Amino acid sequence: MDAKLKQRLTGAVILTCLAIIVLPLLLDGTEQERARVIADIPEPPRIELSDITVQDIERQMVQMEKASEARLPKEVVDETDYEASPDFILDKNNLPVNWSLQLGSFQSKENATRLRTQLREQNYRCYILHSKTSDGEIFRVFVGPSGSKEALVKMSVEIEQKLQLKGRIVRYRIEEDREQLGG
Repeated sequence: MDAKLKQRLTGAVILTCLAIIVLPLLLDGTEQERARVIADIPEPPRIELSDITVQDIERQMVQMEKASEARLPKEVVDETDYEASPDFILDKNNLPVNWSLQLGSFQSKENATRLRTQLREQNYRCYILHSKTSDGEIFRVFVGPSGSKEALVKMSVEIEQKLQLKGRIVRYRIEEDREQLGG
């Protein structure tokens, strides 16, 4: 082997060994920094199962629910009449004011579902709201919602021509969605 090549290889091996030894010492940080990182780890909690009762857990859960409810914004009862207002506005709860086309109210769930199926076959977005009254259960069928009353008026004319159903435009309230009948 050539003497220059031997010298180069020897120098490369020595520099690599020095880098392996010296670089970790330079980049590892100080002894105090390592001790600080180790000292910041908290001890695991010690839980004695004999000290915990079901009533304690239930009480804590109720307290957590109340604290969570307290952080929620309060709902304002908004009885404002938005009939003459322009499209796409927000109500007092900062929710969009939308409208739906109510096409029927039924005491029979099957009748409401049948109308919803007919509307969906005609490619209308529709839903059923279920409510309980003193007279029994009511199933109301709606098309919508939409932020534009004009669009609902056009749909109303189309539906009246296709299905011979006359509807009325009512305010859509997102809060009532929990009463929707699935499907």
